[in-house]
Amino acid sequence: MNIVFFCIILVSFFASTISSLWILKRKENKWSALAVAFIVNSLILSIATMFLYKTDSQMFHKQMEGLFASLGVLVLVFFIPIITWINYFIIMGVKKKGVRL
Repeated sequence: MNIVFFCIILVSFFASTISSLWILKRKENKWSALAVAFIVNSLILSIATMFLYKTDSQMFHKQMEGLFASLGVLVLVFFIPIITWINYFIIMGVKKKGVRL
């Protein structure tokens, strides 16, 4: 996987985790926090996909090296449910432990 993709995925993960934990703290509702995580992931990764495809479509289109690389630029869209799923377990862990945010 390209380093650009890896950095974008990490930024999306951290942004969605921080925003979902902030919503969890304010509303005390795990489903609202999960919805915010999904929306943040969708926005960041979809906009990054469109931007990267518009800037240099040949570089990010169907590279055949490494894990998930055969998806090309669509690897970012592929990670939306994966990151949201990880955020779900983080939210459940924080809610179950009763960690004060």
